[in-house]
Parts: sequence; structure tokens; C-alpha cells
Amino acid sequence: MTRSAAPFALLALAALSGCAAPPMQFYTLGAPAIAQMNAALPATAPVLDVSHVTLPDYLDNQDILTRHGDQLDRSPNGRWGSRLSQGVTDLLAAHLGRDWSSYIVTTQPLAETPALRLAVNISRLDLNSSGQGALEADWAVIPSDEHQPVLRSRDSFTAQGSIATDAGKVTLTRALVEQLAARIASTPPRP
Repeated sequence: MTRSAAPFALLALAALSGCAAPPMQFYTLGAPAIAQMNAALPATAPVLDVSHVTLPDYLDNQDILTRHGDQLDRSPNGRWGSRLSQGVTDLLAAHLGRDWSSYIVTTQPLAETPALRLAVNISRLDLNSSGQGALEADWAVIPSDEHQPVLRSRDSFTAQGSIATDAGKVTLTRALVEQLAARIASTPPRP
């Protein structure tokens, strides 16, 4: 390379390095940050199994999505740390473990049959381009005793927030799931 071409090569290299994409960021819904009760539960405490939450297929992946009418836009630099359904399941279990402190709340299979099982189906979880979030879900608390009734419920939730950043989208999604968790927790079941 000639001496006169060297400055141009350095300038081109500097320009190309400025075009590098920002690093990928991974997000969770924050379930581990929820304080759990530290009081020891008796060995006879009832167990609540939180089944894996179901989501529409187009949502149940690691993409952070924003809806624009019929179009879904994927974040170029942000992803969920796990499938969204797993993050929602973990957040619901963490909230219920805190709110229903007399239960052993788990998402993992146990050797014994749980006293209750919570099944949640989220049929809609959207953030639109104006920062409006919506979640629609139905759920059932299913006792292991077949003679007891299954408690079913359905509700929808909305929240408003900034979606200018991936962190804002995560915060808005968390707010919607926390509304669902609070609604489920508002009617504690009887084992």
C-alpha cells in the first residue's frame, strides 16, 4: 500500500467500525427479583403446581415483538432470555408464591400429586406502536380431588408505557403479566 493510500484505508476502516450493530441484549420478566416469604412451611402445606403457560405460537419464542396492525415487528437488538411462555410462567409462580404464602408454589414436577394445579392460557399479549399493551387470558385452578369444582376465570388487562426501547417493552409486558398475577392471586383457592 502506498503512503497516500494509507489514510484512506484508515478512514474506510473507521467508517466501517461505526456501522457495527449494537450488541444483542437479553431480558427477563424479573421473576427472581420477587421477594419470597422465608418462613418455613409445614410438611403438610398444600402444593400448587403452576403449569407451563400457553401463548399463541407467534409469541412463544425469544423475539420481543411490537404490533403494527397486522404486522409484527421484531426487535433487532433485544431478545427474551428464554421463551416468553417460560418467563410468564416463572413470573406468575413467583407472584403466587409471595401472595399465597401458605402454599408451596412450584413450576417443577413433584413426586406427589399437587393439591392444586393452575392452568393459564394467554390468548393475546400485544404491544402496539402507540405504547398500548393488552393481555387477554383465561385460567383454571384445578383441585386434585375430582369431587371439588374447577375454578375458572377470564379477564383482560391493559397498560400504557413507552416502547421506544426494548427495556420499555419489557417493562410494559411485565406490567401486564403482573396485573394477571394480581387478579389470579385475589381469589386464593381452598385445597
